[in-house]
Amino acid sequence: MAGIGFELERSLKKGSLLSHAKVYGYAAVLSSGAWMISIVSIIIVGYISLTTYRLSEETIQFQLIITYAFMFSSSFMLSGFLQLPLTRFVADRIYEKRYEEILPAYFATVFVILAAGLFIMTPITFYLLPDQSITFRVLTLMIFIIVSLVWIANVLASSLQQYKAVVFAYFITYSAIIALAYFYGKNILLLMGAFFIGNFILFAILTSLIIKAYPSPKLIDFSIFNPKTFYWRLSLSGFFYNLGVWIDKIIFWYHPMTGYFVIGRMKASVVYDLPIFLAYLAIIPGMAVFFYRLEVDFAKSFQGFYSAITEGKPLGVIEAYKAQMNADVRRILKDILVIQGIIDIMLYYAAPFIFAKLSIPDLYLDLFYVLLAGATLQLAFMTMQALLFYIDKRIETLFLSVLFLLLNGLFTYLSIDLGPQYFGYGYALSLLIVFLVSLLIVREKFGRIDYETFMLQK
Repeated sequence: MAGIGFELERSLKKGSLLSHAKVYGYAAVLSSGAWMISIVSIIIVGYISLTTYRLSEETIQFQLIITYAFMFSSSFMLSGFLQLPLTRFVADRIYEKRYEEILPAYFATVFVILAAGLFIMTPITFYLLPDQSITFRVLTLMIFIIVSLVWIANVLASSLQQYKAVVFAYFITYSAIIALAYFYGKNILLLMGAFFIGNFILFAILTSLIIKAYPSPKLIDFSIFNPKTFYWRLSLSGFFYNLGVWIDKIIFWYHPMTGYFVIGRMKASVVYDLPIFLAYLAIIPGMAVFFYRLEVDFAKSFQGFYSAITEGKPLGVIEAYKAQMNADVRRILKDILVIQGIIDIMLYYAAPFIFAKLSIPDLYLDLFYVLLAGATLQLAFMTMQALLFYIDKRIETLFLSVLFLLLNGLFTYLSIDLGPQYFGYGYALSLLIVFLVSLLIVREKFGRIDYETFMLQK
């Protein structure tokens, strides 16, 4: 994705405060567009339905369906399983300058997600919603699938140098969803229809940008799914990581002490959902810094290091690039922790006022603080994972993803058994451990990256 990083860097060279704000705004959308569309849509549409149509119960049901849609798309459906293999396939084709193979692989991935989504999610949807009408269940299924397609389209579209068009696509989506909800959101079916239409528009725009960027004489090609060359470890890393992200929510939803039924067999947690929702919203600034620093500073030194090796440059040049790359790794982590740390401190003092304005009970405050620390650690862990993906350490990233899933699931369950004062600590503690382990792995791998690179070449 270095191409988009270089485009953002050129925009930042103007040096003005406005250019900085614009670049990091673009980075925020490109790095967390899927999060932002879910969070912004849920907040605004929920507010409209409450204030305009007084749909309190149906608003909660709508918000839960959208939340489940993002959980299924990133974890249990194939978009989470295929996200990293598609990214790696595209990166390899760009490196080989075989651009015409990218679009057919994208459409093959879309087809597989669509087919598998219908096969997997149809029985799940009908099981979760046994008493709802067939129209309601079909519309829910359509939302589950379109969110998965948007998820996979966002992976490829975010790497395009047409980043302004990508951001504009999100703006159009937000506008369509909000407008439809305002004028036609008189019941939950219409709210769900508005959300589906908006995401369908987003998927269509992102796909058109991908078609324009990677033209090809062939429409679809399933060679990306060749079992002998498929990136299985990357697939499993993405699956286990995304499941690890959701496992604490699932446990809180379906634990008898903390969950309650909202619609059909779908459950929520009145004590956990809102604080974790706000904590994720709070780390978007850190996500923007992470995206920019990784795709600009680190991408440059990374490419310089490997170009120096493949071009047979002197050892001193290679060591200089290695030193710069390690310095960039430290800088990325420092900038993320500093910027996000400042945001966290500001929120720590502002949270009581914000909660009061939003009519959120103060009893959520302590849990929010714990989850905010956990979300910051998750951002730091994501950074370590991304760095390991860059240098192709697939076994290490798979190990860390599985470790995160197991620890988050185990500690979250234990925290519920220990009582309300320990809620959230399972999530935060699991991320503290996996972050420290990933930090040690990154330090060791980057410290000997020149040795391992030459050994791999031999």
